[in-house]
Amino acid sequence: MTTIPWDLNFLPSLNHSVSWFLMASYMYYIHDKNIIHDHEFDVLCKWMLEHWDSIEHQHKHLINVDDLRAGTGFSLKEQDYPQIVKNCAWEVYNERN
Repeated sequence: MTTIPWDLNFLPSLNHSVSWFLMASYMYYIHDKNIIHDHEFDVLCKWMLEHWDSIEHQHKHLINVDDLRAGTGFSLKEQDYPQIVKNCAWEVYNERN
């Protein structure tokens, strides 16, 4: 079992890191809104990179390992995000604001 770092306490599991990366990227790069802090996003990217081979998620293919190294989701365009990611991102944003 992979231990989740304290500053990623919003993650229920390793595989949820993909969802959070995509939701955070969508809100930040498409809508200029944050659902996690910049530091948390940086830690998330580093942690995902370290555990990349262990992550299993249906949307993993959307994430570029080079983007994780750079700590960014900028390469994704609005049409790249699945509708479920968009819906969940707005739900999280609305719950936190």
